[in-house]
Amino acid sequence: MKQFRVSLAILSVAALAACGQQNEEGFESTDSGLQYKYIKQGEGAQAENGKILFINMSYKTAKDSVLFPPAGQEVSTLPIKIDSGATGMIYEGFAMMKEGDSVEFKIPAEDVFIKTFNAPAIPDFIDSTSDITFYVGVDKVMSEEAAQAYQMEQMLAQQSGQMKTDSAKIEEYLKSKKVDAKTTESGVRYVVTKKGKGVQPSPGDSVTVQYTGKLLDGTQFDSSYDRKEPFTFPIGQGMVIPGWDEGIALLNEGSKATLYIPSPLAYGAQGAGGAIPPNSVLVFDVELVDVKEAAQ
Repeated sequence: MKQFRVSLAILSVAALAACGQQNEEGFESTDSGLQYKYIKQGEGAQAENGKILFINMSYKTAKDSVLFPPAGQEVSTLPIKIDSGATGMIYEGFAMMKEGDSVEFKIPAEDVFIKTFNAPAIPDFIDSTSDITFYVGVDKVMSEEAAQAYQMEQMLAQQSGQMKTDSAKIEEYLKSKKVDAKTTESGVRYVVTKKGKGVQPSPGDSVTVQYTGKLLDGTQFDSSYDRKEPFTFPIGQGMVIPGWDEGIALLNEGSKATLYIPSPLAYGAQGAGGAIPPNSVLVFDVELVDVKEAAQ
């Protein structure tokens, strides 16, 4: 589960100050100088101290250069916890919103980068006297307990859908290669290419493995053979991806096998290190070199 653990962003907000008059662009201002304009006003729950807001957010410079989300990345839902105490006008903005709201904020660049992001300076490509424009929409306002349950529900639903997608990809690949693979209960496909004569590892045993890891398209991302350095880890202790814990435990010492691991049992939607894109099926050619029983 630690592979997919979701952490709530702990962001603090100040209380909303009194509103001012609209300017020529239709923005109102708080006493702190936060400029805001409602795009849509919702009718849901109000943000309150301790509540979790699930927001969609993007922001750009005064010259319309998008700063977030990064290029090529879609706007995603972010959990924000309302808690008094932090500086930064955007936190003040979060606190004034309710479920269903969409609001445009204009915030001085200095406040954004120095007070909110705690950056040592404003980036050179941004005019220090300019405003940063935020677009924030609130999908849900929930208690922290309800938010954690909701996120777990969403994660499991996403994993279930991704498992179906990945399983279909693996099945299509195996058929195209005329490979007859077995399937574990969790969904790992595997082929034992050499049956070893040694012991089969139990949870807690130390195993030493040689391996080559590839994406389903054949792109190699790692190899202990190339490094001339086998990898040792305790089996069944969550020290490796779930697909490895399960797959290696199927083998006897001296065995060789190929594992086809769906992304939820590998690096999931996060991917890993740039070499493994999000939601990647992984293929490992593995050799169980040694098994050392755990001390009793």
